[in-house]
Amino acid sequence: MDISNRFSLVDFLAYFFPGLISTLGLSLLLLLTPLGTSLTLLPANFATGIILLTISYVIGVVLSGFAEIILRKGAKPESRLWVKAAIPIPEFREEIISAFSTIFEEETKAEWSATHFYICRSLVFEFMPGLAQLIQRQSSLRQLRMNLIPAVTILSIVGVGWGIRAINNTMPVWGYGLAISSVILWFPIVATIINRMNRNEEREVREVLTAFLAGYKKGLFEKQESRIPNKEKMI
Repeated sequence: MDISNRFSLVDFLAYFFPGLISTLGLSLLLLLTPLGTSLTLLPANFATGIILLTISYVIGVVLSGFAEIILRKGAKPESRLWVKAAIPIPEFREEIISAFSTIFEEETKAEWSATHFYICRSLVFEFMPGLAQLIQRQSSLRQLRMNLIPAVTILSIVGVGWGIRAINNTMPVWGYGLAISSVILWFPIVATIINRMNRNEEREVREVLTAFLAGYKKGLFEKQESRIPNKEKMI
């Protein structure tokens, strides 16, 4: 098994970069506490760098879980799968549904759902590995953007903390400016990240369904019909 097919560099960076930003932000916050003196005593050497990189990746993975939970809690239950439950290619909608019904020998055309999308994606990943890598790129970019939300939030808190410190150090103009701008900028930045996440998901759905239809037209699924997983097991 080629591990690169299961875990790509993009997958690693999707956790590492947000984790590194979060680690630096948390370090800046600790400098505002009595622990700040201990941080300044850490040696700047290779071993410290390796530890920092390792901690950054772990923090990235942990914060990713929190970001996923928060986004799912914030979204309405019926809207969580609406992107995957839709066919964003109206001119080929009937052809895609017909192709799915033909492959799985369905007598009736059931209403399209997210489950249908997942089955199509499984077929594309199984029989069209070249296109699968392009599709996974959209998923990885969405993961990267989602993981950046906690990092941006930490940086915003850092700005507020250092702003308050500046106010206490008789620099009220700089302090208020830093604190207020840190809060205000958080909203458009996070809104933009979520918007781009949704675009990545929409592109993933579009690429999966077009690849599925192209594979069906070329007869890829018919030629390897015996390898197609049973629908009930995939659901």
